[in-house]
Amino acid sequence: MITSLWESPVHTAQLASDVLARVAADSGLLPSLLPTGHPGRDLTWTSRTEQWKGGFHAGLRHGTGAWCALIVLGARTSHVETLSGAVVLHDPRAGAANVGLPGLPWGRPLTLTTRPGLLAVVPGWLGWQVAPVRADDERTVLTADSA
Repeated sequence: MITSLWESPVHTAQLASDVLARVAADSGLLPSLLPTGHPGRDLTWTSRTEQWKGGFHAGLRHGTGAWCALIVLGARTSHVETLSGAVVLHDPRAGAANVGLPGLPWGRPLTLTTRPGLLAVVPGWLGWQVAPVRADDERTVLTADSA
């Protein structure tokens, strides 16, 4: 029997435009977007909407609760650059950089392109950053933490 000690449950999904519009109007819908059985479905969430304009970037951030969520509500871009404003997830655990198991990104950053409709829910302890946003780009992102 093999027991994995390195699992980091990251949920990502692409929300349909009608769902995205409802979430933009009512962030309280966030728990209902999580898969059945996800521990975050039963928690209270606090959220805020952030504007990531050209030149914006953020160093290492962490959630303030058990779970952290990001929903890209809108994105303006004039090119195909996928790293502009990307969310990069980092595993902060000691020794994570030495673990390279097939199929597991931990030990290496996991980069998520910030296209409209992206939903990412990660453990609050997982580190994340925002790659620099190009001068002519902009992202509107709902960030949320479970209470």
